[in-house]
Amino acid sequence: MPKPGNAALASLIRFTQDTRLLALHTPAGPELLAECARGEEAISAGFRFRIDALSTDSHLSLRSLLGQPVLLQLLTAESRDSHRAFHGHVTAAELAGSDGGFARYLLTVEPWTAFMALGRDSRVFQDMDVIEILETIFRRYQGKARLDPAWRIEVADRAVYPRRSLTTQYQESDLAFVERLLHEEGLFHYFEHEGNPGSPSRGKHTMVIADHNGTFRRNRRARVEFTQPGAVMKADSIDRWRTEARMLANAIDLDTWDYRAAQTRPVNADEWNADGPPLRSRDMPGMYAYPSRVQGNRLAEIQLQALQARRVVHVCAGTVRTLMPGTTFTLRGHALFDRERDDEARTFLATRVVHLMHNNLPAELLGEVTDLLGPGPTARTLLADRELQAVGARKVERPLYRNCAEAILSSIPYRKSSKDDSGQSLHPRPTVQGQQTAIVVGPPGSLVHTDRDHRIKVQFHWQRGTVSHSRLEHPSPEGHTGAPGNDLAGTWVRVVAPVAGANWGASFIPRVGQEVLVDFLDGDIDRPVAIASLYNGRGQTDAQHNQVHCGAGPATGNAPPWFAGEEGGHAHPAVLSGFKSQAMGASQLGTDAYSQLVFDDSPGQSGLGLQRHQRAHDGMAELNLGYLRHRADNQRLATVGAGAELKTAHAAALRAGDGLLLAAGIQDGARQQLGSAASGQIEQCCQLQDDLAERARGHQAVLSGEPSRDALPALAAMRQTAKALAGTAAGRSGSDGGDACRATAYGEALLQVWSPAGIVAVSPANVILAAEQTGSLTAGGDVGVVAQGNMSVMAVAGISLFSYGKVDDKARPLQETGMKFHAASGRLSLQSQSAASRFVADKSISVASIAKSVTVRAPKKHVLLTAQGACIRLEGGNIEVHAPGKVEFKAGKKELGGPQKATSEVKLPQPGELKLCEMRAAGAASAGDGIVPVS
Repeated sequence: MPKPGNAALASLIRFTQDTRLLALHTPAGPELLAECARGEEAISAGFRFRIDALSTDSHLSLRSLLGQPVLLQLLTAESRDSHRAFHGHVTAAELAGSDGGFARYLLTVEPWTAFMALGRDSRVFQDMDVIEILETIFRRYQGKARLDPAWRIEVADRAVYPRRSLTTQYQESDLAFVERLLHEEGLFHYFEHEGNPGSPSRGKHTMVIADHNGTFRRNRRARVEFTQPGAVMKADSIDRWRTEARMLANAIDLDTWDYRAAQTRPVNADEWNADGPPLRSRDMPGMYAYPSRVQGNRLAEIQLQALQARRVVHVCAGTVRTLMPGTTFTLRGHALFDRERDDEARTFLATRVVHLMHNNLPAELLGEVTDLLGPGPTARTLLADRELQAVGARKVERPLYRNCAEAILSSIPYRKSSKDDSGQSLHPRPTVQGQQTAIVVGPPGSLVHTDRDHRIKVQFHWQRGTVSHSRLEHPSPEGHTGAPGNDLAGTWVRVVAPVAGANWGASFIPRVGQEVLVDFLDGDIDRPVAIASLYNGRGQTDAQHNQVHCGAGPATGNAPPWFAGEEGGHAHPAVLSGFKSQAMGASQLGTDAYSQLVFDDSPGQSGLGLQRHQRAHDGMAELNLGYLRHRADNQRLATVGAGAELKTAHAAALRAGDGLLLAAGIQDGARQQLGSAASGQIEQCCQLQDDLAERARGHQAVLSGEPSRDALPALAAMRQTAKALAGTAAGRSGSDGGDACRATAYGEALLQVWSPAGIVAVSPANVILAAEQTGSLTAGGDVGVVAQGNMSVMAVAGISLFSYGKVDDKARPLQETGMKFHAASGRLSLQSQSAASRFVADKSISVASIAKSVTVRAPKKHVLLTAQGACIRLEGGNIEVHAPGKVEFKAGKKELGGPQKATSEVKLPQPGELKLCEMRAAGAASAGDGIVPVS
């Protein structure tokens, strides 16, 4: 009795593919025979065929089939030599069953783009348009295994596709990334197949990327008849036709925020001849989603065209073996469309085709194979698709070939829909959950790299390239590296500032090599924003700087300037905080100049320091407040004191345009200036000087031409100063909120020095006090002026020294007052070099010399001594004595010479009023003189 399957095996050996409906060409050669196949292909969806193949070898290597190019040929109705080619690569191979030396294999065939879905990658493309990005991705697969990628770009105008500043593929497959880019730009793709069984590649399939219907070719069967269903027809035809209409939006509104233009960019696209109510779809596709309104309108129009392409879809079934996506055909014989006037209303574009194929194997062979191995997986799937068969379930009624297709009118612009039937996005952008860190990059040797608007460039850790953080190269053709580690990495990234306004706000630029924290607007990987900088590496235990000076790529180690240490001045629980800058040339070494605002929050010893250091630990300008200590970076050193300290190694200037107050002492509720207190004190000084001026005038202690008391310059200046100190002002807004909204404000730019306990100004060198106009020195008590050397008091217009000299306090031990001039050693010289000198007293004047003589000289004229009409005149060697009464000469010894005679001639003035000097007349009157000099 023969073994089971021997008859089938013998029949299979006698079988060849030359006259069969399906011919399968694989690396296994004639060892594999196509039994049946199911395939699906669509525009912008690629293709996928599942083929059941029979073989006499049950030990074929499945691994040797993976990735290999295969060709499935479908015999068409045109001739016995005309085939429809399906070319692809084996992406899955399965031994579905075997019995003895007879086996069934299941092969999955897909395009070369299917291999782009077998992994995930992250990389950055910058300053490239979408076509350049696509071709960069495609070229990566050239020469890989048996792949021979073929593609063709057919766009109407490449110039409409802008250069993208940043496009990121993030944790997505190359295929998902490519399909996302095609969708975003309104591009679609389909495949064209060519068969060449004799070549090593067995043909090729070309990916066509297009953006307009002009790329679609006429089908090889340009006119297709609509006929009745049947298992066997004389010609390929369509026997089922169904039209599906959907209610969809007929207007698109898009809006996006452009931070560079500081405005939104609303765009729209409307279907003017839409039927039904207006249905508007509004969307904000992200931040700065399109660079201009022109591009925005183009994207809105693309979305509207995608809706129009889905609004009316025709579903058909038949036996047209040449039907393929991306081709057009004209339908004939359909009552609905035959009424149209021209072929345009009857011409359709096939967008999706499902193929059901059975090979025309002998019935005896099929029966025996089914008995041995059972129905194949693909055959069971075909049986389940009875809707496509349009016939009964019996095998004799089953057609060898059947397809189902979707089509739209060829006059409607085709665009791939962005959403599925459930409303979910088909090609969403990868969403970043949370934040990431990155390294700031810049040109080689640069310390800071930024543009006018404080944007920086960063390189992420997942980027691969010549200077990547992982030290991994990226398989990037044409020299496109994803991680150059310099200013060519990525695009400009904004930096978050605590406060940002028009020419005001905070400013901080992360430096090259720093690690920054990056967030993403709306989770979009293409919209990064640097929100903070981070410390990294490992800092020294009790010293500044980092144990990790630099890392991979451009990364640098950055340790905090203040930290919790263990020994010496570092032994504190991280009580220091603040802000510290660093000179550009020593960002890592920390040996150059820096500025810092440091807060010391030690319990009971809090302080603050604003410092500028020329070099490390060399403070050249400091303002220290609170508890004062020496500090060296993180070290808290010796105590200095408490309060405030302002010091600089160079010059200092303190300027105030509206006045400046230097005050000692604390007052509760004190205002900015102590104007009222100073004004009151100056008023008292004015009153004191005014009283003394009045008394001086009463005692004739005035200068010639001296103005009245109210017009004395020094007093007028003091009153003006008091008025300026007592001034007030309201807020700058101009609103008057009453006294509560007013504050002391100097009326002039005055410098006020005030202290309740006194003011000390001491210098081991020189002190200069100068006033271009007037100066006043007033004390309610005593004033002491001491000079160890010489003291000079000079005045151009004259000097008046006046002392009231009256003691009102009877208990005062020293009752003698007045004015005294003492020279303990040396001479006392009082001179009037161009006028007369007068000494006037209400009582007596004593001129005495205790140890020496008293000399009165008049070398050029005479000396005249007068008292109550009597006088002694010394002139020219003569002594004249005149008296209205008797003259007595008393001495221990007397010698008198003879009398002498002298005559004088006195010329009286002409009759009239004789004008006397008021001051001298007053002096003569008080002294009882009988002679008053005229001048």
